[in-house]
Amino acid sequence: MITDQIKERLTNGFQPFTLCLSDGRKLPVPHRDFIALSARVVVVIDQNDVSHTINPVHIVSIEQALSQG
Repeated sequence: MITDQIKERLTNGFQPFTLCLSDGRKLPVPHRDFIALSARVVVVIDQNDVSHTINPVHIVSIEQALSQG
């Protein structure tokens, strides 16, 4: 399940990542404080403090964020 993949990223040496959604949106997760999840819902807070509630079935992939610097 995609939520298991997200949990693994949050607990095993967090690195920023981006959730790619079925509607084409991409939601960056710059820090573990910007995401909350359960088996039924994923919530991401964006850079404008807007929350995005996502059904995990709409997450099509997870991209590793490019390192900056």
